[in-house]
Amino acid sequence: MKYDYKAIEKKWQDIWDAENTFAAKQDFSLPKYYALVEFPYPSGQGLHVGHPRSYTALDIVARKKRLCGYNVLYHMGWDAFGLPAENAAIKHHSHPATWTYQNIDTQRASFKRMGFSYDWDRTVVACDPEYYRWGQWIFLKFWERGLVERRNSPVNWCPDCGTVLANEQVIEGRCWRCDSEVEKRDLTQWYYKITDYAQELLDDLDQLTGWPERVKQQQANWIGRSEGANVDFILCDAEGNAPAEPTADDIITVFTTRADTLFGCSFFVLAPEYAGLDALVAGTAYEAPARELVEASKKVSAVERAMGDHEKHGVFTGRYVVNPINGEKVPVWVADYVVADYGTGAVMAVPCGDQRDFEFARKYDLPIIPIILGEDDPLFDQLKDEQGRVVTEVDWPAAYAAEGILVQSGPYTGLVGGKHSPGEEAVVAALEEMGRGHRTVEFRLRDWLISRQRYWGNP
Repeated sequence: MKYDYKAIEKKWQDIWDAENTFAAKQDFSLPKYYALVEFPYPSGQGLHVGHPRSYTALDIVARKKRLCGYNVLYHMGWDAFGLPAENAAIKHHSHPATWTYQNIDTQRASFKRMGFSYDWDRTVVACDPEYYRWGQWIFLKFWERGLVERRNSPVNWCPDCGTVLANEQVIEGRCWRCDSEVEKRDLTQWYYKITDYAQELLDDLDQLTGWPERVKQQQANWIGRSEGANVDFILCDAEGNAPAEPTADDIITVFTTRADTLFGCSFFVLAPEYAGLDALVAGTAYEAPARELVEASKKVSAVERAMGDHEKHGVFTGRYVVNPINGEKVPVWVADYVVADYGTGAVMAVPCGDQRDFEFARKYDLPIIPIILGEDDPLFDQLKDEQGRVVTEVDWPAAYAAEGILVQSGPYTGLVGGKHSPGEEAVVAALEEMGRGHRTVEFRLRDWLISRQRYWGNP
């Protein structure tokens, strides 16, 4: 017989509606199962093939669980706030509320014709006051506990969309939505202080039993715990003289996991967003080139800048800092391969051991001082006992990033170097004794910036 889908589908869908077949029961004697899908976004009028593709799989699971005796809560909702809905409404000469609710009605009708087993009595719509009042309530609870704050920060701004973009939404300096050129702006933003829980989030990954190890490792990398030290470099004045008694304004702090490589620091790098950069170059011949580099860096996302294969650009600031471990002065550069949202926005560049520093040094003809070597390196026998500088340039094709033996490193020559190595421990101990460094832990995780996207957003 021919399958009369119009009659058969409608017959059973009418029965399901009349009997409320898929409603979650108020019966706590049954085992519970919560089936949650990612809600569709109603900026477009209808559904597309991707919606039933992903929702069908969980619908099968929900139906099976009911047959196995579970009390199943399986519902649908709409992620109904944000810029795409607002822009679509403007394009169609409508108010976002009118446009959004019309699209929700259209999509709901499509879902019903498809026969998904949703509990329609439990539908949620993000732009309903009955729903978003709970977002406001949660926000206030965070506020009361000191876990949300306002502060000024540089953000990616799309002038055409009139909104803030995440780093991942900036593609080659342009907005992922409208392809407009993105600029950096200092704006006052709200932040959730998730960094207060960085270590707890990392520790609790062990409780995610059944999760793929690959996913847990990605989460751990995103949190990004690094054990190292903060090291204080002393800023020289415009004439290159170091202050006899430096104040807080004379100190630039860097975070490093490899304090053992301090003897290989041949230059010093600031991020274009570094807060004190303007003061360093103001009124000097270096001001215009530095500002030009800062403006150019605003057109490239932080993600792209931090990638190892991105071409690096830099400008000398005319200033120097004093390396605390050996008293040497090193030039201060501003470069776009350093980003301000990790560490302190300042980097002690050790080109012999870091590939990005190595490429930058090659491009701008800066010294590459070998201070850590493997015993099989041709230079090792020549330098294994050298505490002072004998070699200040190498013909290597790339940086030597592995652990090895320290050379040309003063009293630390001959010690094993690397993370948590005897060489690293000895150098950090010396810095602490001098009052020029201390152990610390840094996380890659940053506080969550929430930015209301014009007016069609959670109040």
